[in-house]
Amino acid sequence: MSCARKIPVGPKIDPALATLVPDDTTLLVGTRLEALERTPVYQKYLADRTFPQVEDFAKQTGLDPKKDLWELLFVSNGKNNVLLGRGKFANEMEPRLEKGGAKRFGYKGYNLIGDEKTAVVFISSSTAALGPTESLRFLLDQRGTSKGPPAALAALMKDIPSDAQFWAAYTGGPVDLGFGGNLANVTKLVSFIQTGSLYFDLRTGLNGVASGECSSDQSAEEVQGALKAIIGLGRLNTPANQPELQAAYDGLRVTLQDRRVKLYIDVPQNVVDQFLALWMGRKR
Repeated sequence: MSCARKIPVGPKIDPALATLVPDDTTLLVGTRLEALERTPVYQKYLADRTFPQVEDFAKQTGLDPKKDLWELLFVSNGKNNVLLGRGKFANEMEPRLEKGGAKRFGYKGYNLIGDEKTAVVFISSSTAALGPTESLRFLLDQRGTSKGPPAALAALMKDIPSDAQFWAAYTGGPVDLGFGGNLANVTKLVSFIQTGSLYFDLRTGLNGVASGECSSDQSAEEVQGALKAIIGLGRLNTPANQPELQAAYDGLRVTLQDRRVKLYIDVPQNVVDQFLALWMGRKR
C-alpha cells in the first residue's frame, strides 16, 4: 500500500460554496481572500485598491471584507449570475439591511433581502449569495441537487494549482468580464474561445497562466496576435525612465499550439504596482 501523500487537484473551493454550483454552470471565478491578503504583493501593492465585486458584496451584506470575508465564488450559466460568499455573518445582519431600506421576502424557506431587481440571501451563518433576484431564485431551485462544479469545468480546473488565490474556468457561451481600460480588449477575445482557464498566484510577484482553446486555427492565430499587440502597446506606454517596468514585459509570453493559446505572466514583485497601474489605472 502506498503512503504517498495525495496531491490536490484544482483550486481549493469551500465545500459550502461548491455544493451550491448549479449543474449548468459555464463560468466559475474564485477568489480566496484570506490567502490573497496574506501575500506580500497584496499587502504592499493591492491593500489600498478597491475591487468592485468585493466591495459590492461587502456593502450588500454588511461585512468588513478585510476581517469577515474569506472566499468569493462567482457562478454563471450565461443567463443567471450569482456571487457566493463565505464569511462570518452576524445574526443581526438581516434586520440591519432591512433598516437600510431593503425588503424581506420569502422563497422556498429562505429570506431574500432586497427588491425584485437585486437581493441577498443568507443560506447559513457563514454562507451568502448576492445577485439579480431571478438568479437567486434559480440558485435556490437547484439547492440540494448539485455535487460541485460540472464535469466540463472540473476538467479545466485540474490545470489550476490548488493554492492559486484567484482563478477562473470557462466552458463557453456568453460572458461579460466587466474589464475596462486596456483590459477591455481582452473581453473581445473571449468570443473566439470555446473553453479556457486562468489563475494568479501573488506570493512572489504577479504570476499566472491564461489558457484558451479556440474554435478554429484562424481564431487561435487572431487571439495570439491580439495578445501580442496588447503586450506591445503596454511596452510603448511604459516610460523610458522606468527600465525595471519595461523589463517586466519580458515576463509576458504568448504561445500557440494547435488551437490552444496560452499567456504566461511572471511580473517581479518590485514592479507589480507600476505594472498594475498601467493596466488597471492608478490607485484611488
